[in-house]
Amino acid sequence: MSLPLYRISSLHTFSDEAIGTAVVALTGGNTPAAAVWPAANDALFIPFALAQSVLLKRLFVINGATASGNVDAGLYADDGTRIVSSGSTAQSGTSAPQFFDITDIIISPGRYYLAVAMDTTGGTLFRSNPSVIREQQIGMAKQASAFPLPATATFATVTALYLPCVGAEVTKVT
Repeated sequence: MSLPLYRISSLHTFSDEAIGTAVVALTGGNTPAAAVWPAANDALFIPFALAQSVLLKRLFVINGATASGNVDAGLYADDGTRIVSSGSTAQSGTSAPQFFDITDIIISPGRYYLAVAMDTTGGTLFRSNPSVIREQQIGMAKQASAFPLPATATFATVTALYLPCVGAEVTKVT
């Protein structure tokens, strides 16, 4: 019996597979807190890398104290091609995860982006707020007018202090 490279149950903004370790190192452990979405219809993309294949089961965001408008969570390939998204869904629940069922999909080792977009600035998500320069250094990207999430992302430079808590439930592929 061989041991797995690692066991994960979720990939998210602050997991080691994403940019979690870098965020903590660069921001001094900035604690996530609820904040309004930076600009209506904008999408934010958080990079992560996988060393082994995983089965993606569902997506999630961590809602803040106010649920308002609609949210779309997704997964993108390194080249900006959308692999899967939840589609426009009413933001529901406060100060708790909101899960989005998707068709299970196997993701191979490689580099990807978790994505989230909201159609309003009234809803809140939990987020960290490293400096814009730090967000750029860790490979974050954004796209304006990207709600719902587009089939192909046009990555642009991030401009807001907003690193959202977004993720995916996964299991190791055996």
